[in-house]
Amino acid sequence: MSHPAKDEQMQEQLLQLATTVQQYPPLTQARKLALTKLINTIVCSGKLCHPQSGQFPASLYEEIYNEALQELLLYICQNIHKYDATRASVITWVNFLLERRFFPEAIPKILNRQGITQLPDQDILASPEETLSLTEIVREFIVSDPDNVFKKKHIENCPQANFQTLALRRLSGKSWKEISAEFEIKLQTVSGFYYRCVTEFAPRLKKYCGSDIN
Repeated sequence: MSHPAKDEQMQEQLLQLATTVQQYPPLTQARKLALTKLINTIVCSGKLCHPQSGQFPASLYEEIYNEALQELLLYICQNIHKYDATRASVITWVNFLLERRFFPEAIPKILNRQGITQLPDQDILASPEETLSLTEIVREFIVSDPDNVFKKKHIENCPQANFQTLALRRLSGKSWKEISAEFEIKLQTVSGFYYRCVTEFAPRLKKYCGSDIN
């Protein structure tokens, strides 16, 4: 069960540790100590994702995951300067790298090491850009809803059909027809409400994400 207060405290701790590390010159003892504390906090946070869980036998998955995690932590130690606190939380940055880069890269390494010649679906081996996609950044901002405005803004007499929920449905690829059926609200009503909200929240979204959504 998630505890918002504890999650927020952990996020703040990771942010403080990451920015502290960035302030120290490379190769200094202070930076090494701060990095060690950051890495330990990340590993013990309980927030690391487990990509493609269930797609491999348990023992094989564990080896792939451990390889990916080792490479991820090494990357963080060498590239913590690339973390941008204005773009995403530490754990979002870390999980993006784990899921979209280091886990896919670890799969062929471990399969080759074990002499397994039949690779999984090649789609999961693709390595995207290291930077967070705009969709991921927008999604995180809407989910976090720091000022609690996205959840409060809802269709009259239907609090469950709020802007946060509708935006996340749209970001997940849901069509207006599907959303209309889910909430049992006319398509024109739900889509009209959504686009009015987008217009209203556009400055807020642009300030945080550098763009808006549609």
